[in-house]
Amino acid sequence: MSPSRRKAQTAIEVLFITAIILAGILLVVPTYLDENTASSIISYIRGSASDACAYLNTGVIINESIYTPLNAIINASNYTYRAFQLAGVRTAEINGTIQVNVTITYTGAGLPESTVEANIKQYIEDDLISKTNVVKQNGKLYLGGREIEINVDVVRV
Repeated sequence: MSPSRRKAQTAIEVLFITAIILAGILLVVPTYLDENTASSIISYIRGSASDACAYLNTGVIINESIYTPLNAIINASNYTYRAFQLAGVRTAEINGTIQVNVTITYTGAGLPESTVEANIKQYIEDDLISKTNVVKQNGKLYLGGREIEINVDVVRV
């Protein structure tokens, strides 16, 4: 076998190995990126919900538009400490939509839970839109083309 023929065979083998590696990358990366998007969403929402609880626990109103939904809760509680606490964040993917369920607990006298849930959800959505790449279109949230549905459940303990 001549030296030029061996070089050609080696070059073909290198191209074949490179093609196998690239095919593997093309199969692995999209799956990883999908999981990374879901993880990012959970992380963002957990942070926003935790911030909402901390803000509500201070009982002090700040006149910034992002805090307007939470200020309504503080006014309804008559500036009383309620010990809001993030109890958990769960996620599920249903028909391509990432559904995130946030559970928050509080103590003290009862507040209208549906109003509290709606206001905390509004704060989380506004916070996500202002601090991340989440966009709101037709009343729905999207991150990287994936729809996000946020459900907030507030429970008095």
